[in-house]
Amino acid sequence: MAGKVTKKELKQPDLIHSAFQKAMNYASENKSRIYLISVILILILLISGGWYIFRLNYEKNAGKIYDRAYDVSMKGNIPQAIKFYREVTSKYPDSRAAMIACYHLGSLYFRLNKIDLSIPAYQEFLRRAPEDNDLLTLAYAGLGYCYESRKNFKDALASFEKAAKTDMRGSFEGINYRNIARIYEQMNNPRKATEYYRKALKKNTDPFVDLLIERKLSSLDN
Repeated sequence: MAGKVTKKELKQPDLIHSAFQKAMNYASENKSRIYLISVILILILLISGGWYIFRLNYEKNAGKIYDRAYDVSMKGNIPQAIKFYREVTSKYPDSRAAMIACYHLGSLYFRLNKIDLSIPAYQEFLRRAPEDNDLLTLAYAGLGYCYESRKNFKDALASFEKAAKTDMRGSFEGINYRNIARIYEQMNNPRKATEYYRKALKKNTDPFVDLLIERKLSSLDN
C-alpha cells in the first residue's frame, strides 16, 4: 500500500507551475532585452566563426606563396625567391609565413651583400618572433654579421651576445662564442677575445676548427 502523500508533496506541482509562470511573465515583460541579448550572442558567434575561417584562409594563402619562395630558393634562384618572399610580406603581412619570410629575406639580402636591406629584414623578424622561435639564434647572428661587415662592432657584439642567450643557443654555442671572440679581437680587446675563444674551444667538436682557434689563441698570447 502506498504511503500517504504529504502536504509538502501536494504543493510541489503548484511551486513548479508558479516558477514557470514567473519565468514566462519575466520573458513577456523583458522581450526587448532578451531579443537584444540573443541577437548579440548570435552576432558574436557569427563574427568569431567568420574570423576563424578568414584567418585560416589568410594563413593558407600566405603559406602557398611562401612555399614557392622556399622552393626556388633551394634551386638557387635568389632574385625570384626574394620576389616571392616580398609578396608574402606585402599581401599577408600579419601571417606567420610573412614573419619567417622576413628572416629569409635578411639572409638572402646578406648573401647579395645588400646590407641596407638585410638589416631591416632581420630586425622585423626579431620584432615579431616569439622568444621560443628556433630561428632567433640565427637571426641575431645574421644581424651581427651585417653590422660586422659595416665595421659597426658595438652593434655586432650586442647581436652576437643576444644570439648566445637564446633558447636555441646550445646548438650554436661554439659558433656564437667564436663570433663574440672575433669581434673583441677587432675591437682590440685581446683579453676578452681570448676568454671567448677558450669558451668556443670547449664547445667545438670539429678538429679543423680546433686548430684554427688554437692558432688564434697562440697569436693573441704573443
